[in-house]
Amino acid sequence: MKGRHVKHVLLFFLVLLVSFLRIEKDREYLPDDLGSGSLMVSVEGVPQEDERGLKVKVKLLGGDMPEVYGKVGYLTLFGAGDVPSRNFEVFGHVKVHNGKVFISSSWKDIKRIILVGESLRDKLIKRMEEKIKDTEVKALLLSYLFGAAQDVMPFEYQASFWRTGLLHLLVVSGFHLTLIALILKHLLPGRYGFFLALLGVSWYAFFVVPMDPPVLRAYLMLLFAILIKLLDRRPDYLSLLFFSGYVILSLYPEYLTSYSFWLSFSATLYLILSGMNTNGIKNSMSERFYPIFISFWSTFFAFLGTASIVSTLSLTTPASVLFTPIVGLLFVPFTAYGILEVLTFFSLPSFPLEWLGKAILSSVSLLSYVSLTVNTPLSVEEAVLITLLSAFMLYFLKNWWKLLAGVSFMPFLLRSLL
Repeated sequence: MKGRHVKHVLLFFLVLLVSFLRIEKDREYLPDDLGSGSLMVSVEGVPQEDERGLKVKVKLLGGDMPEVYGKVGYLTLFGAGDVPSRNFEVFGHVKVHNGKVFISSSWKDIKRIILVGESLRDKLIKRMEEKIKDTEVKALLLSYLFGAAQDVMPFEYQASFWRTGLLHLLVVSGFHLTLIALILKHLLPGRYGFFLALLGVSWYAFFVVPMDPPVLRAYLMLLFAILIKLLDRRPDYLSLLFFSGYVILSLYPEYLTSYSFWLSFSATLYLILSGMNTNGIKNSMSERFYPIFISFWSTFFAFLGTASIVSTLSLTTPASVLFTPIVGLLFVPFTAYGILEVLTFFSLPSFPLEWLGKAILSSVSLLSYVSLTVNTPLSVEEAVLITLLSAFMLYFLKNWWKLLAGVSFMPFLLRSLL
């Protein structure tokens, strides 16, 4: 194992320990019930309506409880049909559970609306909704390009993405940021292209989509990869992954318990490891066939890296290994054109985006009829063991031997089948 990798891994686990201690301290500091008071909130999610009212993800900006300033909370507004504004003050009851903040209130307890200027993200979404006529494609774009929760989509499409194991495709991640960088890099020559790429990626990450854990991780990796290339050096993406991991956990220790952080981190780890020491495979294949092979190869290991984590909460869908490259053929032009629309403030003709969006939704719905789900319930300890063991094997194995990394998952799969 290379020395620089050992250093990054050890530092990463040290930060994990420190983050755990900080979270435990915060849990001791914050009582389960903080009582009632006025809170200034900013709506970050899409409101979801049920028979009691609305539920929505918010950021706590101020009010009577300074101990929760800056935290993300989950607000339930009883009796409300919609939120009054993106920013408002409400009187509510606050509880904390496992480090998460929950606010209960009524629409009658909304005290005032906080007037702020329309954000760039809001303007882009408004422009997109004006240009795109199809409501289903609008929902797909809100989730896929703007990072809104998947529940903005009609339930039948949510179910189709879940049954096919393709729900991960809707998450804004390194795929989006990398495409932005590639598009902008080729608009200007040499170093100027890299600077333009860095500017565009930063603009998208900070102003267009929520800075969720997958976006933050992908941004940090891409930021330092571009800076390293500007120094005429070759980035070590494994080191960059661990570096981004311990930077994020140092700033946001609560991400230690974030499901999306670990899914993004683990998928990226396995993608990087699956591509190391595979020259023997590449040299044995024709150049025409290799891109097709590598798409399925990468998808298999991304699935392997996340399957054990997913199994702690839900069913796994092995069929996604086959479905992801197939649907990915549509997502590549859809993403590229969507990014161009965002960069041009939706000034391009909208019909390619609508056609591709409908094709994606139809394909996922069709594939959902032949999907396969497997129930392999794992404890958190078992998931950690499998993930670490398989990653360790992937690091040292070469070429086709890397497939043996899946062996560590087999005993648990057999346990569920017997």
